[in-house]
Amino acid sequence: MTIQDNVRLLSIKGVDDISHYLFDSGIEEYNDFLNIANEFYDLNVSKTFLLLHNETNELLAYMTLSADSIRLTREEKEEHEMTVVPYSSSPALKIGKLAVNKAVSDIAKRTGYGSFMLELARAFAFDMNNMGVACRFLTVDADIEYNPNTPLFYKKNGFVENLSNKSRNPKHTISMRKDIFE
Repeated sequence: MTIQDNVRLLSIKGVDDISHYLFDSGIEEYNDFLNIANEFYDLNVSKTFLLLHNETNELLAYMTLSADSIRLTREEKEEHEMTVVPYSSSPALKIGKLAVNKAVSDIAKRTGYGSFMLELARAFAFDMNNMGVACRFLTVDADIEYNPNTPLFYKKNGFVENLSNKSRNPKHTISMRKDIFE
C-alpha cells in the first residue's frame, strides 16, 4: 500500500475544531500556526491543507500554499531554458509552511509524509496551469533556524537554492525552488 491509499487531503476549512487533533511537529511555532490558519485562509494570505490518516483520523502533516513569483538570474534562466522570457520574475506556488506530526500511532507510521505533501503541492501547481493560471515553480523558504538540515530534505525532493535571493535572505531561511516540469 502506498501513502495515497491511506490518507486524505482536507482544507482546514473542512475541520470544525482543529484542537481536536493532536499535532506535534517538534517546533512550537509550527504547532501554534494551526490555531490561526483559518484567519490566514479567510484573508487569502495562505490556504492550509491537512493530511489525515484514513483509518486513525490522525493529523499526519499540513502545508500552507500561496501565490508567489521568483526572480531568476541569467544563469538560472538558462538552466530552465527560459532565456526567451523577458520578465525578471516567474510565476510560482509557495509552500509557506510544511510540518509533519512526530507523534503518530504505529498504524499511521511516520514515513514519507513530507515528500508526499510536496508532490501534492506540485499537483496543485499543475492544476493552476490547467485552469489557465501560469505556474512554473514551487518555492519554499527552507527553515534553518530550527533544523539546519531542512535544505537537505528539499534537495532530496528536487529543489535547488535560488541564487538571486541568496543575498536578501534572512539568516534563518534559505530560498529554494523546484521546476514543476522536471
